[in-house]
Order: sequence, then structure tokens, then C-alpha cells
Amino acid sequence: MEKQRLYEKVRHGTPRFPMACFTTRPEQPSFQIQLHWHNSMEIMQMEQGTAEVTIGAQTFQAHAGDLFFINPQQLHRILAEDAALVYHTFIFPLHALAFQTGDNAQAYLEPLIQNTMHFPVQPAEEDQAWIADLLRRILTAAEQKAAGYELMIKALLLQLIAELLRRKRFLAVPQSPSKKSQQLKQMLEYIQQHSESDLTIPTMAETFHLSEKYFSRYFRTATGQNFTAYLNTVRIEKARVLLRETDETVLEIALNCGYGSISYFNRVFRQQIGMSPLQYRTSAR
Repeated sequence: MEKQRLYEKVRHGTPRFPMACFTTRPEQPSFQIQLHWHNSMEIMQMEQGTAEVTIGAQTFQAHAGDLFFINPQQLHRILAEDAALVYHTFIFPLHALAFQTGDNAQAYLEPLIQNTMHFPVQPAEEDQAWIADLLRRILTAAEQKAAGYELMIKALLLQLIAELLRRKRFLAVPQSPSKKSQQLKQMLEYIQQHSESDLTIPTMAETFHLSEKYFSRYFRTATGQNFTAYLNTVRIEKARVLLRETDETVLEIALNCGYGSISYFNRVFRQQIGMSPLQYRTSAR
């Protein structure tokens, strides 16, 4: 399942059970999930290989066995140059764990649902074994889909939260998000919404009332990529979806994704994906 968007609008699971567990094995040694955020809770569990994981302002060198909690609305990304990379993702909206009645059990969940309390980005070392065991049971239930598996997954997630509460692992969230974090989200969402347009550093700087020099420096520092590289990543991800899900020609897709030159589109696509657009369409179907 691909999540390479800034604000992720992909629906996980089903309307009646909006939770998903899946395993990622990259198609190419060079792999990235670009900077994005969503309103669901996400847990990442490394099985093998290495990756660079950025969550908020923190960057980690992730290895097999590492666990990460990605709270709702936290900007995050994954970069890897490892063909052996395998990791598991558990994603769910916290409100899906809520109880119908406002009893004491629900009172424990409300700070998480209202985003005034956060999971720690990385669990304490002494917590990793029991958390890994719970996640293994969740993944098994999701894969087997035996009768009542939805109830099992929900119960295990509640058990995870209850145990973290007992151990006092949750963190209070500052009342107001940083101005820079909010501005970065606005920039990235703007790029996502207008990626088919003629976006340039001057137009972005003007839109966000910044000098071109400051915008370029700020964008590289905040995302780890220069503006053109990030824009190409967004455009190529959209192109991949169109190649898989439509019968549009490569030329039509290139134009729809903001490329005025099909030769440039082909070159960028091959650099990022390791094959031509036509080869990708054939392999993806």
C-alpha cells in the first residue's frame, strides 16, 4: 500500500473497520516515502534491513527490531538504500477505539483522540519485547482474518494503550503547534494540490511571502530535499498511480503530472523508479 502523499487521503481498511496492517518490501533498493502526515495513528515495526526514519524534528537510523510510534498529524518520511528492507505498518484512527458510553475507560482514550496526549516516538527499551509480541498477534490476526479478527485487533490495540498508560509512557502535547511546522504542512499540501501546475521557487516564495533564498534554504532544511527533487517525487508518484489505474498514454500522463517535456518525464521516472514508464505499467498490471 502506498502512502507517498503529504496529507494522506487514502482510506485504510473499510468504512466499518478503518484499520490496516501491511508489510512493505520495496520494489527497488532506493526507496522513499516522502514527507507527509495524516490523522490516523501509525506504528512502524522494522523486520529487516535499514532505513532513515524522520518523525517530526527527529531522524533515526532504523534497524531490524526497531519500533516507532507516529502520532496523528506528525510529519514523517522514510528513506532507504537497502534492497533487504522489510517493515510492518499498523495504521488506525484513534477514534475507532472509542466506546459508545462515556465511562472511565473512555476517559482514558479522550486525550489521545483529542490529540492532547501522544505516544512516545520510540518505546522504552524495556517495552519493546511486549509491544513487538502484541504487534505480531495483530499482524497474524489481520493476515488470517478468522471470525472475529476485527474484535481481536481492536482488543490488542486497547491492551497496548492500557499497558502504556499503566507504565506512564504517554506524553503531554503542547497546546499550540509550532508556526514552522504548520507553515511546512501548508507548503507541502500546496505542492500536492498544484503539482500539475508550473510550480517554481519564485512562485512558491511569492505564495508564502518569503524571499526565494530563504524559501530554498528553509525547504531543504525542513524536508531534506531541494524543492525540485521534492516536486518530482510528488509528480512521479502521481504518474505511477495513473500508469497503474488508467489507460492514458505516457504523453497524457506526463502532461497531467506537470511535465511539458516527455523526454524529461521519462528521464526523471527512470531515475526514481529504475525503469521506463511503459515498463512500470507492464510490471504493475
